[in-house]
Amino acid sequence: MKRPKMILAAITAASLIALTARRAAERRSTTTPLHDPTPPVPDKTPEGHYDARRGAAGYAPIVGTLGALAVPAVIVVFTSPPEDPSGGQAIAFAAGLLVVAMIGSIIAAIALAAIGAESELTPNLTPGIMYAAVAVVIALVDIVAAFEILAFLALPHARLLLLLITGAAGFLGVFFTALALGDSLATHPTHSPDYQDWKKTEWITSQGHADRAALRVTAIGVLPVIAGTVCRVRGLRLPDGTAAANTIILTGLALTVTATVASALRTGHPGTVPSRGPRPWEAHATTLITSTYTAFVLLLLP
Repeated sequence: MKRPKMILAAITAASLIALTARRAAERRSTTTPLHDPTPPVPDKTPEGHYDARRGAAGYAPIVGTLGALAVPAVIVVFTSPPEDPSGGQAIAFAAGLLVVAMIGSIIAAIALAAIGAESELTPNLTPGIMYAAVAVVIALVDIVAAFEILAFLALPHARLLLLLITGAAGFLGVFFTALALGDSLATHPTHSPDYQDWKKTEWITSQGHADRAALRVTAIGVLPVIAGTVCRVRGLRLPDGTAAANTIILTGLALTVTATVASALRTGHPGTVPSRGPRPWEAHATTLITSTYTAFVLLLLP
């Protein structure tokens, strides 16, 4: 009698254990999250990386300050005409440069602030920053060049120093524009069916490549501004005149507006298509444009 009871108890205990295990498995299957179709981004390094969004948001008020500095300079130029009648053309040139600098710094600050408001660090932000940097560099160069013109009228002995500072501003502008390439590897698309296949279509595929690209773009981009600075130190310059001054002012304004619009368009999101990172022609165009513009400004300064 005892043996059947023991067998019945064993069968009952086994049934309870099987039922408990089954219910636990069902609960795990219902609570397990679904597989995320977006592949993980490989090559995550333990070191930190530069967040272009935070950088752009931090640069925006600094760039906007350039426009604030240009306003009192314009007022000084308008309210303090030179005693020498021949200086009127130089003053008009300086006023035009300051106005371009004011416009460029304001719209560039807006473009950088828009990049800082992005929710994801996508690859299209790097070329967007490089386009916005064109307006920033032109504004900086124009402000320094305008002060060089004022020094030509009031402090002739400081003219050469401000010429060199103008060239240095263009040189540093090229460097900081190209520097965005070195941090571009930290970006990744939010919509990519295969990260490795997408990476093969990109210009920059490794951190070493990114660093070399930044140095190479800088080395090529600074050539025009170095050539313009050397020519001015040697006393070579282009023939001045109202037409030449108006041409460089309108060119600076056109480049500023075009670069800002290109920055806004480049940071647009293509929907479900993976974002495109910087292309070689974009990197060289943004640096060579600012460098060449600086060189022509140097050659036209009095």
